[in-house]
Amino acid sequence: MNITINPGAATDDAAQIDSLVQTMQESMETLNTAIKQTIPAGIQTTWSETVRENWEAYYSADVPAAMEDMKLSATNLRLAVEKALQYDQEQG
Repeated sequence: MNITINPGAATDDAAQIDSLVQTMQESMETLNTAIKQTIPAGIQTTWSETVRENWEAYYSADVPAAMEDMKLSATNLRLAVEKALQYDQEQG
């Protein structure tokens, strides 16, 4: 089986993933601030408590996990390039 890796493209893709993650993290922080300002702690309605609890669970668990998975993808792309270039040099 032949696998072709374009090192420049893969490295660019990894950089784009890094940039995307950074932008998403900043956007999620902005959204988190807006939600906390709009639905402050202590508002005693079922709706507001449910929304805030759901958001806090999502923001503290799902969002960081997704961001870490994306960062891992970028790391894996860089590692694939490194290993492919290493292999190519050993074969040449």
